[in-house]
Amino acid sequence: MSGLLWTAVAIGCAQVAVAAEPSIPEVVARVNGKDIDGKYIRFEFGRVLARTKEKVSPDDQKKIIRGIIDKEVVRELVYQEGRTKSIEVAPETIEQEMKLIREPYASDEEFENTLKERDISLDELRHSITVDYMARQLLDEQVKGQIHISDEDVKKYYEGNKEKFYRPQAYRVSHIFIAFFPPDLVKSTPRQELMARKDELIAAADLKINNVLKEVNAGADFAALAKKYSDDAGSRDNGGDLDFIYMGVFDTSFDEEVKKLEIGHVSGVVKTEYGFHIVKLLEKRDPEYAKFEEMEGVIQSHLFNEEAQNKVRGYLDDLRKKAKIETFY
Repeated sequence: MSGLLWTAVAIGCAQVAVAAEPSIPEVVARVNGKDIDGKYIRFEFGRVLARTKEKVSPDDQKKIIRGIIDKEVVRELVYQEGRTKSIEVAPETIEQEMKLIREPYASDEEFENTLKERDISLDELRHSITVDYMARQLLDEQVKGQIHISDEDVKKYYEGNKEKFYRPQAYRVSHIFIAFFPPDLVKSTPRQELMARKDELIAAADLKINNVLKEVNAGADFAALAKKYSDDAGSRDNGGDLDFIYMGVFDTSFDEEVKKLEIGHVSGVVKTEYGFHIVKLLEKRDPEYAKFEEMEGVIQSHLFNEEAQNKVRGYLDDLRKKAKIETFY
C-alpha cells in the first residue's frame, strides 16, 4: 500500500491508449454503502492491457479486472478506517503532490485536458491523493514498533538459504555502446518512422562503431572515447565503466566475448539486441558465496519487510471481515 496508488494509475501513462475491454458496470462494488466507480477500473484495465505484449484471453481479462476491483475495495476500506480514526492529511501535502503530478505537462490546460479525457476531475484526483496518504499512515501504524528481527533470526535465514547468496563468476568491464536507434532520434521520432528506417539506422551504427574501433586500435584512450561516443548514458560519464556484472546478465554474445579477453584487453565489435559494443575487461571475480557480514543488513531488511507484509495482510483481512462488501462484476 505504499506510494500514491490511484494517482499513478490516473496520470502515470498519459500517452498510452486504452485498449478495448469487456463490459464493466458503472458501479463495480460497494463497501459499507460507498460505491466504487467503474471508470477507475476501466482506466487501470486499459493501462494493464497496453503494457501486455501477449494476447489476453477473456478469462484472464476477467481475472485482471477482479484483481483491480479488489485493490480498490482495499483502498476504500482503509480510507473509511482512516476516517474513523480521524486521520487527517494536511492540505499543503495534497497540493504539493498535485504540483508534482502537473510537472510533466507543458501547461495547466494540457494537464486538465488529460484529466478530462479520463473523466477525472481535479477534486477526484485530490481525493485519491488523500486516500493514499491516509492509507500509508494507517498501515504504517500497524507496523511501527511491532516487529523485531533478532540476530539469531538473521543468522538462521543465512544458513538455511545459502544458495541464495551464491555469486557466479563476475567481470568488470568498460564498454562503448552505439545503439541501433540513436537516443536523441528515439525521443523525437514516431516509432513507425524509426522502424521504416531500421536497416538504414543499423548500417549507420555499424559504420560508427567500426570507426570508433579504429581509434581504439590506434591507441586512443578508451575512457575518453566512451565519454565522446557512447550511447549508454548510465556509464558514459564514467568512461564506460559498468562495474561488476555476473555472467548471464547480458546477452550471451557479450558474455562469450568477455570470456575470451585478458584483463586490460579490448574486444572487437560485439552485437547484441540493442546495438554494438566495444568491450574492455578491467577485472574478473571467481564464483563465491557472499559472506554473512556482507548480507546481514540485506537479510534484516528482507525479514522485516516480510513480517510487515504479513501484519498488513492480517490487518486488512480483519477490516474485510468487519465490512459489508458487495461486488457487481
